[in-house]
Amino acid sequence: MRILFLNQYFPPDPAPTGILFREIAGEMESAGHEVDFVDAGDAYHDGQRKGGRMRRELAALRRILNSGKSRPRADVVVSGTSPPCLAVVADRIARKHRARHLHWAMDVYPEIAVALGEIGVRSLAAGVTRWLMGRAYRRCERVVALDGDMAGRLRRYGVEPACIRPWVPASILGSAANDTPAREPWTWIYSGNLGRAHDFETLLLAQQHIESETMGVRLLFQGGGPGWPLAQARAAELGLRQCEFRGYAAGAELRASLMACHVLAVTQRPEVQGLLWPSKLGFAMTLPRAIAFVGPADGAIAAELRRLSHAGIFAPGKSEELAGWIRAIHDSPGGEIRGIDAAAHRASALRQWRELIEGSANPP
Repeated sequence: MRILFLNQYFPPDPAPTGILFREIAGEMESAGHEVDFVDAGDAYHDGQRKGGRMRRELAALRRILNSGKSRPRADVVVSGTSPPCLAVVADRIARKHRARHLHWAMDVYPEIAVALGEIGVRSLAAGVTRWLMGRAYRRCERVVALDGDMAGRLRRYGVEPACIRPWVPASILGSAANDTPAREPWTWIYSGNLGRAHDFETLLLAQQHIESETMGVRLLFQGGGPGWPLAQARAAELGLRQCEFRGYAAGAELRASLMACHVLAVTQRPEVQGLLWPSKLGFAMTLPRAIAFVGPADGAIAAELRRLSHAGIFAPGKSEELAGWIRAIHDSPGGEIRGIDAAAHRASALRQWRELIEGSANPP
């Protein structure tokens, strides 16, 4: 069987989605299948900094469409969500190849663009995109969501999604045997892309509360993204003295950089609940570190985190409560923390993907 993977980025580019698709492809290769890839020829971190996003993404879709249609015939097409509306292009490519199409919905368009105020809810762009995406979803052999909230959103299009949440890639799994205790100064960290869907205000205000009590606690932002300059300006406005900003950590260094800290922060704005899943959370859940989640308290993510005794869940704006939780951990370190088994989750997720792809090539 020949499988064609479509995504905006693939390794050696460091984009997380491309790495996950490459690991699915490796699973299929190990089962004796042939794989092929089509990307947009873009660089993930460059795209984070460039303007003219809509024009850039339309051009990327056009390149993927032209390249995908010219590839040797595939039996199955597997597509991601980047660039936005890739499912529509992937549907055309799959029909050209007379192939079955599986779509991994890592973001839900146009709903996420509406939620973030990029397009109006009643705009022509939203209406056309919703119709095109709905048709593409319904033509898929299977749509895969990241959690129950996202599956609920996608059911509105008349499909019944499978649910497979992201896993930690083998390249950054690392070995727990090499972990060292968190270093001083005492640090809580937000690591990864800081996009429009993420809340930095609650973290900064919590740090302001903490600093008002003259505690030696540092807040570290590690990564980049469109929210980066806004967060830096806001930290300066608040007069924070123990808030630091660093660039992205390389894959091989990521685990060590997180293990050097005491608390891992993950955020999600409520309006994007069910429209994306913060990929950084998957890694955080595997590490023996406390997790501070700022986001919807009634969603699938919060429900999963409540199973972990070392996770704190805070609605956006609850900065004083978050600061109090951070202070409690700082003052009274708890017992040993055990993260979930990352290798076992990765193996299970890849097995599910293999079953979906092989099943799609051999329908009943």
